[in-house]
Amino acid sequence: MSLGEIHPRQATLSWPYFLLFAGLGLVTLFTLLDPEPSRSLGLIERFLFWLLHAGGLLFLMQVSQSVLSRVPPLRRLNPWIQITLAGLIGTALFAPIGTGLDEVFGLAAVSDDLNLTWPHQVLNAFADTAPAAVFIWVGLNAARNLRLPTLRETGHRLQPAQQELGGGAQPAPLRHDDQAPAPALASDATAAPFWSRVPGSLGRDLVALTAELHYLRVETVNGNALILYPFGQAVAELAASMPDGSQIHRSHWVAHSHVATIQRDRGRVFCLLNSGTRLPVGRRRQAAIIARLSSV
Repeated sequence: MSLGEIHPRQATLSWPYFLLFAGLGLVTLFTLLDPEPSRSLGLIERFLFWLLHAGGLLFLMQVSQSVLSRVPPLRRLNPWIQITLAGLIGTALFAPIGTGLDEVFGLAAVSDDLNLTWPHQVLNAFADTAPAAVFIWVGLNAARNLRLPTLRETGHRLQPAQQELGGGAQPAPLRHDDQAPAPALASDATAAPFWSRVPGSLGRDLVALTAELHYLRVETVNGNALILYPFGQAVAELAASMPDGSQIHRSHWVAHSHVATIQRDRGRVFCLLNSGTRLPVGRRRQAAIIARLSSV
């Protein structure tokens, strides 16, 4: 099963929140199970110990994954190879930190590592941690990709509610419901790297893109899925093949033909898509986006 495969399951958490809650779950589990590395610590110290270890590991593996996904030669690797490599790199980066934490918590004194040189202690820490850490990192990514992407019923479109833009005026829809949206097809060869990661069952009628750290949520009229691809790279590749699209936020891109209306809510501006998705417009982009979409 490949990354980005579509499943009939509603996504409820973005990847950052998923990673945060998963990390807290791991910390709680290790604290309660009281494994050998923290057995001499009290409950509060044990919780803090695992919070620093699990949190630090996940953070460094996430940073490693984000960097790998932006390096041209490496982002072409199989996604699972990327994820595994990020787990190994993150664990290697954390090894000296973990060794230092052991000393801070007084755990080095009760282990055989005390008689080893610092490089040997770090190497031992990496060897002891890497198998479990990489397994957990791959497992978290697998759980996210195999269970959370959604599949919507094709042909069903939500009718957006009209909301005031200000001054008591009701915004007119950017297109009439009885007009078929112009298909947002990517025919230009420059978009091929992006589309090669998108499941074929999604089609090419692109609605929106949303960045979720090293993942990219791709929404089309057929549904949506997560793929392992940099948001900025996808936007750059689509610029030539889909001029009827705009980046409206540092984490969001939309196809103009699928924007039903522009909404203003407590000083913030949103694009309501004809799929029902509601995405914020960055403050510095609001004037340009409103002007551009109003002319569609």
